[in-house]
Amino acid sequence: MRDVLVALVAFLLMPFGLAGPAAGHDGCGRFGWQLTREIELFSDGYMPAVEASSWLPREGAFVLLLTPMHSTLYVVVPERGRDDGFGGFVTLQWIAAGRYQVTLADEAWIDIVQDDRRLPILASARRTDCPGIRISLQVDVESKPLTLQFGGAKGRRLGIAVLRLP
Repeated sequence: MRDVLVALVAFLLMPFGLAGPAAGHDGCGRFGWQLTREIELFSDGYMPAVEASSWLPREGAFVLLLTPMHSTLYVVVPERGRDDGFGGFVTLQWIAAGRYQVTLADEAWIDIVQDDRRLPILASARRTDCPGIRISLQVDVESKPLTLQFGGAKGRRLGIAVLRLP
């Protein structure tokens, strides 16, 4: 009788998202690593907007205001050919050495550049079923200026989080 009662309560709570195997399961949990900080930052409602080609003092979360690809100049020639959409770059002036997670709110390609060379991506994941997050990758950086290059974005605004991993 107790099992029937538990099943009935679970069934009644499912429409409210309070019970059942699907509760809390969207694509955000399938990236292979935690995105809790990024989800909070992107859903906070305010991130400072920064023009493409800007220098920022350090890592954090921001919206990069991109320009049309045909007018975008990059620090290092992108691996991909020119494409439609919007692009740009931003340089973080001071960043401590370590492993960082770079997460994008929308579709775009990304090159991470330090000392005029692309850094190897240690891990990357792309999902379309995580609300507000499309791409997340991890990279090791040195304590030197770090440039993030973007392209192929469909819109002019690109939410970006650059956070050091513990």
